[in-house]
Amino acid sequence: MRFRPKRERIDNVVFLDVDDLSVAHIGVFPWPRSIMADGLLRLKEYGADAAIFDIEYIDKSPTQVDEVYLRDGLRADYNRRFSQIGANVAELLNAVGAGYIPVKEAPAYIGDMMDLIADERDGLYRDTLAITRDNDEYLAQAAALFGKAWGTLNLQDEFPLTGEQAERRPLAEQRFSYPLTADEDVPVGNNIDILAAIPSFMSAVRGAGFTNVEIDSDGIRRRIFLTRKVGDHWYLQLAFAPLMEYLGYPSIELHPRKLIIKGAEAGDRVIPLDSAGAMLLDWPTASYRDSYSHISFLRFSLLTEYEAHIEQYLDALLFADRHLFPHIVENSGTLAAILNNANDERSRAVEGTDEASFAKYMVLRDQGLVQLEEFLDGAGDYLETETLGFLENPGGLDPEYIRQEAEYCQNLLEYLQTELKALEETRGYLRENLAGKLCIIGRVDTGTTDIGVNPFHGEYVNVGTHAVVLDTILSSSFITPLPSFWSILILFLLGPLVIISISNVTPGLRFLLGISADLLFFIFSFCLFYFKGIFLAPLNPALALITALVLRETLAYVGTEKEKKFIRSAFSRYLAPKVIEQIIADPSKLQLGGQKREMTAMFTDIRSFSTISEALGDPAMLVQLLNFYLTRMSNIVMEHQGTIDKYEGDAIIAFFGAPLELPNHAVMACRSAVEMKKAELAINRDAISEGLVTEAAIEALLKKGIITESGRSEPVFTRIGLNTGDMVVGNMGTPNKMDYTIMGDAVNLAARLEGVNKQYNTRGILISEYTRAQIGEEFLLRRLDRVRVVGKNEPIRLYEIVDMADAASAEDAKRVGLFNAALDFFENRDWAAADEGFQAVLEMAPLDGPGLIYRKRCAAFRKKTADDNWDGVFNLDEK
Repeated sequence: MRFRPKRERIDNVVFLDVDDLSVAHIGVFPWPRSIMADGLLRLKEYGADAAIFDIEYIDKSPTQVDEVYLRDGLRADYNRRFSQIGANVAELLNAVGAGYIPVKEAPAYIGDMMDLIADERDGLYRDTLAITRDNDEYLAQAAALFGKAWGTLNLQDEFPLTGEQAERRPLAEQRFSYPLTADEDVPVGNNIDILAAIPSFMSAVRGAGFTNVEIDSDGIRRRIFLTRKVGDHWYLQLAFAPLMEYLGYPSIELHPRKLIIKGAEAGDRVIPLDSAGAMLLDWPTASYRDSYSHISFLRFSLLTEYEAHIEQYLDALLFADRHLFPHIVENSGTLAAILNNANDERSRAVEGTDEASFAKYMVLRDQGLVQLEEFLDGAGDYLETETLGFLENPGGLDPEYIRQEAEYCQNLLEYLQTELKALEETRGYLRENLAGKLCIIGRVDTGTTDIGVNPFHGEYVNVGTHAVVLDTILSSSFITPLPSFWSILILFLLGPLVIISISNVTPGLRFLLGISADLLFFIFSFCLFYFKGIFLAPLNPALALITALVLRETLAYVGTEKEKKFIRSAFSRYLAPKVIEQIIADPSKLQLGGQKREMTAMFTDIRSFSTISEALGDPAMLVQLLNFYLTRMSNIVMEHQGTIDKYEGDAIIAFFGAPLELPNHAVMACRSAVEMKKAELAINRDAISEGLVTEAAIEALLKKGIITESGRSEPVFTRIGLNTGDMVVGNMGTPNKMDYTIMGDAVNLAARLEGVNKQYNTRGILISEYTRAQIGEEFLLRRLDRVRVVGKNEPIRLYEIVDMADAASAEDAKRVGLFNAALDFFENRDWAAADEGFQAVLEMAPLDGPGLIYRKRCAAFRKKTADDNWDGVFNLDEK
């Protein structure tokens, strides 16, 4: 739906929205039905072609005080009538005061004045009675006068209806059923009844249609019934009913899967239907607010407000001094009378459904507004001229009084100008946007619950459905759903054809071809929908094809799974799980050969393990201790994505960066080493408590001076060497026996560094400068010598990993700082300063191995300094 070709939407539909702004402006809700009745009269004024109500008036409204009229309308009527009385009294008094009527003749006018007051009193009484008018009757009168209103019918699952609601059925059958011919095999709903709105309203409307909306099982509205049969009568959908009048009341033929409109003024139309007899809707992709045209009901309320203000200001001008400004007072009276007469004609038109009175109302209203505009064009100049004339020759009047009267008139004239301008702008807007339009009226305010889901929006006000119905039919933008047997036919043809055609190809190509066939069917279905509007449901054939592929591959899987299971079982004892998975995925990796790759190698060894072995004596216990140790250490390596190369006695050889690429292999290797040293604490504790390391073994270590008394709790001590560089990794050996391993100088250097730990008596982790270059500042490092290891001429810098930088203690950080500073003095041959620095390190850690070594060196160099050509590099003769 989203990718359907874009098209222009119809422009002869407009929504009259009962929105938050209009509700807030009127100030009460639910609205008295008089508000909607006044709206119908406005639609008649501005030439709307139809008013389609998506508001159901099912229940009669109680006779109650019309709050809106009480608050606004009644006050305006009182002001108008009292202004008329006041104006006449003021005119009589002014005439007597000015001498136009002699005082002795004034009583002759009292009778006329009393008659006027009596007429206005009777009018006020009628206005007051309107507070409790029957708004249902008023709505019906307005609908009858408008003549183009369409009401709602409601399909009820309760069948049959009873009581007063059932009594409405004959009216619906007589006035709103539509004669159509239907085939016998057309789907017809059963056990439904029709509920019309209140009889007074339904008797006045032009027609009516049902509002019920179809919802698919997933909660989305995609289709709608245009006709439904109740008993022996057919009824039309709310938007479809006025459309039939719009098309000239053509005949309708209903067949399975199509509805034919015959004899329409715009030509015949064939509407495709689904198997249940519903039309698929061509929803716009835009939201409700952005779909079609919208007018807020607020416009009508503002229009009424502008008209009331104009009448009030004209009435107020009647109280101006006629002697000073007769032109303004007389014209105001004339204009007020014209507008009052217009209102009276409007009331007569509604009460008697009198088109002539309504036409007269519009003529008088337009005449009054035109004359008001002409009056205002010259009133300002007139007022200024007259005011200046009276100020020059006041004739006994107080100049300040003249100015006050002039200011009073000027303000009212400006108010009239403002209101008239706003009124004409609103009238122009409504005239432009309502003339000849099908107007759909519904609630869209925050309080409405009439909200549904369409294919594009999780919230779309249901009133919008009616415009989509009109749009789909008028633009002939139909969607034709193909019968389900087409999908079944394709399902039985496509599935076997594809499976047979791809059976003899490799699994990868087989999968690609199967998915391609599925994709091609989707593309075909989409193109059919895009270019022709024909919907061939793609899901069933696509799922059937996928199911066939799955069954085909299941058979292949059964044949190969035993082979894979054997490979996993055979190699899991020797290779890392990820290596095994690569071999299973690509058996060619079992071929001999390797590849050059930058990685990080790790070598570990347990200090003086031979002494522990001799002390244990029992080979079974020795194996148990080794398995206990190697299991925990190996798990740490593999948790950090390392690969165990091999075990050599108590030593672990591992690498990071193969078989899978690992961009931060150096960091992961260093993290693994730190975790291994921390795990030693738990390993020693558990090994001692479980008897894997005996007291005899600890005594043997003490006797040989390998550990001190303070180190009894740490008999197992691991030395680790790490180096980063280019290595060859792959399957080495023979076709019958191979090993996934690493080779190269960088590997040999890592092995050398593990042994160098012993020479420097470190805490156990040494790395090369090549590893240091790739690990950033994540670790707390102690810089050591530049050395030449056995078999290497190029010197390298050594570093000891003390701890993770963010986990190291303040004491360790300080000690490392002191050591690195002392080493700077040492390498610059400042032996005294270096000795002092290393002494500070030993004061913090008296048994610090590197600190003891460097103090010994400082003492030797202070006795006999190094040669001038000494480059600061130390040669390590031991492996």
